[in-house]
Amino acid sequence: MIVPSLSIIIPVLNEKENISHLLERIDKALSFSNISYEIIVVDDHSTDGSFEILKSYEDKYPLHVYLKEGSTGKSSSLVQGFDKASGCVLVMIDADLQYPPEVIPAMFEKISKGEVDIVVGDRREFQVSLRRKIISRVFYRFFGKFLHGFNVDVQSGIKAFRKEIVERINLHPSSPWTFDLEFLVKAKQAGYKVTGIPILFHKREGGKPKINLLKASFEIGLSALKLKFAAPQTIPLHPQVIKRKGHGFHYKGVEYIPHSELLSEETALYRLNRSQIRVLLIIIFAVLASFLANWHFTLVALTAALTFLYFTDLLYNFFLIVKSFSHSPEIHIKDKDITAITDDELPVYTIFCPLYREWRVLPQFVTAMSRLSYPKDKLQVILLMEEDDRETVRHAREYKLPSYFEIAVVADSIPKTKPKALNYGLTKTRGEFVTIYDAEDIPDPLQLKKAFLAFGKNDRKLACLQAKLNFYNPHQNILTRVFTAEYALWFDLVLTGLQSSNAPIPLGGTSNHFRTEDIKKLKGWDAFNVTEDCDLGMRLVKNGFRTGILDSYTQEEANSNMVNWIRQRSRWIKGYIQTYFVHMRNPGSFMIDLKNHDLLTFQLIVGGKILSMFINPFMWATTIAYFALRAIVGPFIESIFPPVIFYMAVFSLVFGNFLYMYYYMIGCAKREYEDIIKYVFLVPFYWLGMSIAAWIAVIEIIRRPHHWAKTHHGLHLSHTRAKTQAKNVIGQDLIDEKIARYPIELTPPVTLKPL
Repeated sequence: MIVPSLSIIIPVLNEKENISHLLERIDKALSFSNISYEIIVVDDHSTDGSFEILKSYEDKYPLHVYLKEGSTGKSSSLVQGFDKASGCVLVMIDADLQYPPEVIPAMFEKISKGEVDIVVGDRREFQVSLRRKIISRVFYRFFGKFLHGFNVDVQSGIKAFRKEIVERINLHPSSPWTFDLEFLVKAKQAGYKVTGIPILFHKREGGKPKINLLKASFEIGLSALKLKFAAPQTIPLHPQVIKRKGHGFHYKGVEYIPHSELLSEETALYRLNRSQIRVLLIIIFAVLASFLANWHFTLVALTAALTFLYFTDLLYNFFLIVKSFSHSPEIHIKDKDITAITDDELPVYTIFCPLYREWRVLPQFVTAMSRLSYPKDKLQVILLMEEDDRETVRHAREYKLPSYFEIAVVADSIPKTKPKALNYGLTKTRGEFVTIYDAEDIPDPLQLKKAFLAFGKNDRKLACLQAKLNFYNPHQNILTRVFTAEYALWFDLVLTGLQSSNAPIPLGGTSNHFRTEDIKKLKGWDAFNVTEDCDLGMRLVKNGFRTGILDSYTQEEANSNMVNWIRQRSRWIKGYIQTYFVHMRNPGSFMIDLKNHDLLTFQLIVGGKILSMFINPFMWATTIAYFALRAIVGPFIESIFPPVIFYMAVFSLVFGNFLYMYYYMIGCAKREYEDIIKYVFLVPFYWLGMSIAAWIAVIEIIRRPHHWAKTHHGLHLSHTRAKTQAKNVIGQDLIDEKIARYPIELTPPVTLKPL
């Protein structure tokens, strides 16, 4: 059976005077143009014999006549006809001969050449009544062009388009006459291009009009307004396109390829949903109204709320630190267990390394991977690179990489983020287990074996193991010293405290290990979240899994440049904001999914930390103003701190700041960085930098929510002190600048070409 190139769908209701002539003109136009076609007629239970006349022509033309099923009306007739069509291009045309079928070949040609996806017959000349002409023009100008941005006659009764469009979009016309605009709006949201072709709109020759102009106008106008203010939908790519490009969708006409099947509601694709926007507006108006009614009381209430938040956060952090010392929550693997395991017992392990404009540190990464104490025939190291990063791709391909390395180039698409690349890598993995290392990372050589044994010694609820992160250049400058103190506090005290209390753990961006089947069950990473590790940590808990802290270190590069650090920190904070909004879209369901202490952890560790970064400068300014300008502003500041709130605030100021700085010192001591402890007194300036980064994050989330602010790595290569730190990790001078520029000998031997 020959599949036609073109399917023409004609909805019919009592058109016996026009149908014969219409079929004849269609056949003549398409036969002359040598276009294979079929005609699909859906008869809406005509009472004038139209159905019988049409059936008599089935032997003369490539015609298929169907009796309408379901509800009456033109819209449902069209939808039924689309389902019956077999051509790759569809044409819909009314049966009243007001639209010239002779234009169909030109419409088909435009689509066949790939110029556009939809061609609309633009009614430029009218041989109809003045009233009909005016109504059509109003719809074109207001509902089509002004409301929805179309430069075509949206209500025209003749349109040609690719069949895949109706296979992708869901159409739910609210009346017999509202199909056209809904179809065009959703097709535009699905990324299809629309154009028009001028036609002459004729006066009806036979039969009676089926349309009540006033009623139809009202229905179409109401539908146009609903479409304008309806929440935009994500429209999945066509299955054939998914096979070629990967999982993706269109949103507001833009194509996204996240390589993940995560529902848009579970991602940071959009900032806030409509419920969150309503709640936020209500809160803003309530606060403004309260200020107008009694500004002083409102100020006292806000101060009390913020003070209580600080006080609660102080107590919770104290609880976590105590828990981290009273328990030994890290998962320890004994040396004898590592020694006892044989290579045959070890599974294939996949390592993802996302690279973007980082070719200079690639030799260091290859060296670090070669030092892993893991059978190389069971390693799969996938270098994930972006198509537009031609320099890194070129250098990677020029290297004589070890046989267990693979290069995976992610096709240029949006979002352009690390988690998108990880999702792509997940489609290439062969390993039973998978982990992520950044290009500058130097992991503990035994880490993969430790992770495998740790998974085996715990139940299936343990879906993730987070190795601790450390720096190999902590002494490079003041910034790296304070950064190191922060990491020591976070990974050696806070995260271990969270694990000991079975609370959700925001993951680090590297050195987290998963069973491949578990991460696939979670549908990978949120490609739109720029701190995808924090989001994944929350999703693990919501899906009944837990994360463990593995007693193994990965050395990475501490950011040594202030501008680079601000860029990195603002991205992290933006991701935390995204994570908070995503998981608070349905607070009721979220509270059911999490236990009470999990919910408290989420609110304080994610939400509270974000809020404190914005509020800190104002609280510091208030404190400084109170002591420096007490005679002027002292009485007013005292008036907004009632006794109970005042004592909580003083406690947080005096003991809170002391305890926080003391925690940093404990973290440094635990990592044996005694020489860094004195730099902890600079932490308040570090906090100020975090507040600056937080406000930049707000600007970014408004302007470029999915933009990945790239952190530049390799700044340590020119610093000699970094060499000493690397020696302590793997016993060799891996961080020497020559590693990034000259061939090095690896085990097994691998030759790297000079850059």
